[in-house]
Order: sequence, then C-alpha cells, then structure tokens
Amino acid sequence: IRKALRGGLHDLRVRMAVEKYQSGDVALIEAARVANVTVAEWLEIARDRNLTVQLKREEIEREIEAAKEL
Repeated sequence: IRKALRGGLHDLRVRMAVEKYQSGDVALIEAARVANVTVAEWLEIARDRNLTVQLKREEIEREIEAAKEL
C-alpha cells in the first residue's frame, strides 16, 4: 500500500509540475523541484510529454543563475 501511495504521490507531483511549467508559472528548475526530480529527470519528462514554454530573457537569465547555484 505504501509503495502505491508513493507512486501516486510522485505522479501527482509530476502532473502539478507539468501544469505549472506549461502555463509558465514555473521555470525548468522550479518544475523539477515541484516534481521532486532532478533537472535531468525533468528534462526527460518534458521531452516525453513534448512540453514547450516560451521563456523571456529575464527567465532565461534566472535559470542560468539558479543553475550556477546547484
């Protein structure tokens, strides 16, 4: 039962991250945090789901700064 609950929680977190990412509410690194996965895992999830978001220059710069902190 616990394994099923953890799997369900993971799926829920990924779905929430996908929705927030697609709407532009969160950027790449933030989406990975919401989904509780690594950035590499998030990139794979995004690729598998054909997610695309138009980023503004400020958002790209913020992503670069956030990546430097990792």
